[in-house]
Amino acid sequence: MRLQTYYCALLSVLLLFSSAQGRADSAEQLFARFEPALLQVRVLEQASGAKAAIGTGFVLEEPALVVTNYHVVSEAVLSPEKYQLEYLNASQQKGALQVLAVDVINDLALVSTDYRAPQPFKIQTTKPVQGATIYSLGNPHDLGMILVPGTYNGLQKYSYYPRIHFTGAVNSGMSGGPAVDVNGQVVGVNVASAGNQLGFLVPADALQQLLARYQREGQSKDLKADIERQLLSSQQAMFSQILNADWKLKDFGTGKVPDEVVPFVRCWGESNVEKDQETLKKVTAFCSQSEEIFLSQHFTSGRVEMQFEWLEAKDLHPLQFFSLYEKNISRASADNQALKEDVTAFECQHRVVRQTGGHHAKMIYCVRAYRDYAGLYDVLYLSASLDQQQQGLVSHYTLSGVSQDTARAFSQKFNGAVSWQ
Repeated sequence: MRLQTYYCALLSVLLLFSSAQGRADSAEQLFARFEPALLQVRVLEQASGAKAAIGTGFVLEEPALVVTNYHVVSEAVLSPEKYQLEYLNASQQKGALQVLAVDVINDLALVSTDYRAPQPFKIQTTKPVQGATIYSLGNPHDLGMILVPGTYNGLQKYSYYPRIHFTGAVNSGMSGGPAVDVNGQVVGVNVASAGNQLGFLVPADALQQLLARYQREGQSKDLKADIERQLLSSQQAMFSQILNADWKLKDFGTGKVPDEVVPFVRCWGESNVEKDQETLKKVTAFCSQSEEIFLSQHFTSGRVEMQFEWLEAKDLHPLQFFSLYEKNISRASADNQALKEDVTAFECQHRVVRQTGGHHAKMIYCVRAYRDYAGLYDVLYLSASLDQQQQGLVSHYTLSGVSQDTARAFSQKFNGAVSWQ
């Protein structure tokens, strides 16, 4: 009986080892089969011939297109006179690449190539089940192509721009590489990492939409004009949801301010009310749609941010309170990255306004225009209550990449939602 038990235990161990080895072989075979269809995408500075940036791309079946991230090839799109693209395949062969079409909202690009992979990638038409094993492929830190196993966790719950939450390492250089299921079919495209095995993928259906547009319209004749149209369309769709929502309000200081007005705008708060030594009590609430649209290495867009501060003095002379109050107000700034080459200087309007209930506030409304994308602006708004001597409410928001009509509509709704006694 003991001998039978021993053989049963031994058989169980062997079966377990065999199963684990089978899974390892499966991943290894998957990588071996598709490695020739993985490319390093290189951005070369033309004057020196040196690499300025690298990423990953992957070859699709006919018409033999390469997929990568827009942020990988953006320098060649924005400055074609300075940068050019090339690929390097697993056999160390090189060749030229040319950008055909982009989806800047989802950070995708289609690129043409003369390279033909023996086993190109196919796109999976159905989503994996929650918890399924998927594999991210790419070239991290220019160390060579690798395969990273991880877990499919579905779409981010509170995200306006759809992104798959991938439990696995997506490191620098893997951007634009495919994430595939156990059969090697593409379920997403590597796009970002938040560290600690927290990766993000563009869903495959966004790639299918870009492919469909390319097959319908062909190569873009003006990539910058296409980007401008995509930015305008995206902000109109997003702000349509925000402006048409029934904004929930919450008590704040002696008034009310907006809370989480739509699911993709999340709110947090903090205060120093438990610190008795503080001469100025401060309660802060801030809400944001924190994801950004990448436009260039130094220029981002697509964010919405609101912030509210309730300030109350403790045994301060009104002039001392006003000095601290003014310092808090002066910290307001735009919430997105941009250089003077990207945007004009802010032009601001300053005025004192009478709010609902008869209260007065100092209002500052600032706008700067995008230089390369006509009709798009960044907006910075600040309002500070004026009637109390030792307490005040500061309301602030920034919008990036909006039309003037959208900015005015948002300002009207925002001002109607903020109140104090």
